[in-house]
Amino acid sequence: MEGITELKTTLMVNDIVIPLDDFTQAFLCNVLRGMAVTLGSRSSDVGFNIDINELTLCSDDSNIEVKDEFMRLMIVGTIRGMLSSIKGVVWLEKVTLTTRE
Repeated sequence: MEGITELKTTLMVNDIVIPLDDFTQAFLCNVLRGMAVTLGSRSSDVGFNIDINELTLCSDDSNIEVKDEFMRLMIVGTIRGMLSSIKGVVWLEKVTLTTRE
């Protein structure tokens, strides 16, 4: 898989960094960017902050708070599903996912 090590995807759960291998970084990066494009961002650097009642997309070209309940549930459900198999991830209160090239 060429180019995977050029990506940098970071996962934090309750401000604790969870280490990710190259495959997981690339996988999360592609899914996060796909969601960001769907929400209107064209940036290659994106971040999702998920708190108890809030979902925010941060990028260098926009800052979008996702208020639509259906969209929020779909995004949070997708992220939870992706993270559920990662050792060390306990879905508590705060999750931050960022990816950049």
